[in-house]
Amino acid sequence: MNRPRRKQYVEVVATHYIDGSVRPQKIVFAAGPVYEIEESREAGRAKTAVTGELARRYAVRVRGRETWLYEDGGRWFVEMKES
Repeated sequence: MNRPRRKQYVEVVATHYIDGSVRPQKIVFAAGPVYEIEESREAGRAKTAVTGELARRYAVRVRGRETWLYEDGGRWFVEMKES
């Protein structure tokens, strides 16, 4: 069963390269864990599933699972499953 999701802002540790590309390396939640990003690739701009807004989307692998990480105007967010 698919649980509803919500937008959750996060801190991201990233490397910014001279050519303008960005490689996210860690996702940091305000109230807790830090997740190492094992692999990432920019997937371009896309609408988010939760809000429908247009943002830069990255496909990232965290703890062996692929998910989406978004950046919009310097702010990073994920779409969290509601608990």
